[in-house]
Amino acid sequence: MATQNNPQKKKHWWNNFADVYRVTKRTYPWIGWAMLAVLLAVPLLVLIICLLTSVSIGRTIFYIIIAASVGMLLATTLLTRMANNAMYKQLEGVKGNVYAILRSIKRGWIVEEEPVAFNRKQDLVYRLVGRPGIVLISEGPSSRAAELLNEQERKCHRVAPSVPIHKIQAGQGKNQVPISKLLKTINHLKKEISKDEVPIVGQRLQSLQNKAYRLPGGVDPNKAKINRRMLRGK
Repeated sequence: MATQNNPQKKKHWWNNFADVYRVTKRTYPWIGWAMLAVLLAVPLLVLIICLLTSVSIGRTIFYIIIAASVGMLLATTLLTRMANNAMYKQLEGVKGNVYAILRSIKRGWIVEEEPVAFNRKQDLVYRLVGRPGIVLISEGPSSRAAELLNEQERKCHRVAPSVPIHKIQAGQGKNQVPISKLLKTINHLKKEISKDEVPIVGQRLQSLQNKAYRLPGGVDPNKAKINRRMLRGK
């Protein structure tokens, strides 16, 4: 006898809040106490001010209610900010962490789903095309990643000689961009080509892809995931 699958329950805002809290607490165990302190500090401060200034009981209650709302807003803001930091910290050292960030990028970009270059050490290079031109992002130690980036730069220049090429090294080393600042760095690149030129450049770059191309063992960019809402602060 066939059985019907139960429909998946819709997540409410408090479920999402709990998920964000759990993720953040893994990196910052003190986040709960910090939120509680912020939540109580604002109404307590208002109460002290009202007592010192001889405010009536009715107005004191009203001000405390407003202060409690402000405290909740500040506590939620604190959680959101620390959640962003926690997600970035949990991505550090994970293979494919660059692509996990690139998947949350805004519209207007053509992002390759897999690295366009790699070596035996599992250093990776990702490529995306947008208004700033071609952006190559490496994942790995600076000394080895630089060679991969330069090689890809030469290949891109052959098929799109007039398009600007930007090279970014993602990582924690010297002259590298931390994962937490990668999106900001990309978004601050100067726009140098038109919207209509973006897909044209993307099509040209497809000719560089090798049909025999395969990712090295142990590297799966899809396993490095990040919550997009946290990145946007929502």
